[in-house]
Amino acid sequence: MDMLERDAALAEMHRCLRQADAGQGVVLLISGEAGVGKTSLLNRFLAECDARVLLGRCDGVATPRPLAPVFDLNEPALTQLLLDEAPRDVLFRAVLDRSARRHATSVLAFEDVHWADEATLDLLRYLGRRIAAARSLLIATFRDDEVGPRHPLRTLLGDLATNTPLHQVDLAPLSLAAVRQLASGTRQDAVELHTRTGGNPFYVTEALAAPG
Repeated sequence: MDMLERDAALAEMHRCLRQADAGQGVVLLISGEAGVGKTSLLNRFLAECDARVLLGRCDGVATPRPLAPVFDLNEPALTQLLLDEAPRDVLFRAVLDRSARRHATSVLAFEDVHWADEATLDLLRYLGRRIAAARSLLIATFRDDEVGPRHPLRTLLGDLATNTPLHQVDLAPLSLAAVRQLASGTRQDAVELHTRTGGNPFYVTEALAAPG
């Protein structure tokens, strides 16, 4: 399926990368409901960008492992610090150092931070407050419909908004025109499909793939 109505979001992501490449690090938040295409957008951007990529993911498990996304970064030195239970300030500084190389731009991305444990949120806060002087783009994706007033992520977002060079991309569901384009050549009624799915890209593609 084509990625429709995401050109503006991709352009903003590349603007942030150019800013980081100029030595002015930035935090980029990508928000939207489940299935709206945050991961697809991030994957497209990472495939297009000419930068060193570090990618970690948060999982929606009942008891998340502290700093689990750092294991995903596949950096042996960081993994060893985790296994050695190094002090948090030592580990956080090491993550910053590896995402802020002087002669190369880095993209450090954390997916689904609405599921992040408290230690990972502390890491994001630490990085966000120090990213401005680095050639680094810090990206965090989250489901905004799961972040209520008392959600721990809400406090972090407030801190980042006041202490960090911050950009945000809010992904909206697809318009009727986009759904009509996706449904072209099928027997599905685009108006009904848009109404039933709310324009959510995941539900649209699943409905189009389902026989009948």
